[in-house]
Amino acid sequence: MSAKKTTRFQPEKNGYTYPEFVIDESSGQVAVNLVDTLSGKVVRHIPPTELNQITRGTAPSADAAGASQA
Repeated sequence: MSAKKTTRFQPEKNGYTYPEFVIDESSGQVAVNLVDTLSGKVVRHIPPTELNQITRGTAPSADAAGASQA
């Protein structure tokens, strides 16, 4: 079983989300959880594969997806 390290920011309680970085220490892979400040629930999980696409600029953009459907 691999150990995971979680890094949290101290958000203000203002009704927004904040990132929670989850690092798998054995593989070095990073995932991100977007956490609602009011409920404390994860509202979006970004796995390592999707995060890599985003940082490399190869993820499909929301604008492009919306434009193709219009």
